[in-house]
Amino acid sequence: MNDTPARDRRLEAQKRATELRRQEARRARRRRSLIVAGVVVAVLVVAGTITAVVLHGKPSASVASSSSPSAGAAQWAAPADVESGVTAAGLQMLTAEGTALHIHQHLSVTVDGSPVVVPAELGIDVARQRISPIHTHDESGIIHVESPTVQTFTLGQVFDEWKQKLGPGQVGAYRDGSDGQTVTVFVDGKATAGDPRSIELTSHEDIDIVVAKKGTAVAAPPAFSWPAGY
Repeated sequence: MNDTPARDRRLEAQKRATELRRQEARRARRRRSLIVAGVVVAVLVVAGTITAVVLHGKPSASVASSSSPSAGAAQWAAPADVESGVTAAGLQMLTAEGTALHIHQHLSVTVDGSPVVVPAELGIDVARQRISPIHTHDESGIIHVESPTVQTFTLGQVFDEWKQKLGPGQVGAYRDGSDGQTVTVFVDGKATAGDPRSIELTSHEDIDIVVAKKGTAVAAPPAFSWPAGY
């Protein structure tokens, strides 16, 4: 009896298992890196606070402000309910990163000259070990599209997962013309009109959203410098 099909199936199953273990190990390393970075930051903040108290009797303004998140930071935080955002984006959670389409974009949001942190682990449910085809791993602003199918993904889906508003002249709570604000969207350094939700995610694309006071000269940030391996 020819057992070649059975042997091929076993080999394929072994390959899939190996790939899943590799991806899980990579995600674990990323999570450990984030945890270590957070511990280092916390230690530095505490050390700065102690030094300020010893020298001046109270924390300096800069140390005190860095020890707690601002209202703006809380406004842009990653949502706790990952799956509902992924569902709103019209996507499904996966058990592993897809390989049919693997591209990256860089997203930045700037409000009155201050950068907004694009949260780490958008689209990733660490507790359930599930991941969206669109996700982030860190706070670099790099968007990862890792899909099991080749299809078109858009900026609107990123913001759906982030649970932030995005539309013509609007990002988050900011609207063009409201409270003397302007909202400008740049793609690869060029201002673009229309609905930013429909911007297609393409390889090594720079997407910059700039909120500024009316009358302020607005320009795209410098082009993102891509790390090796992307």
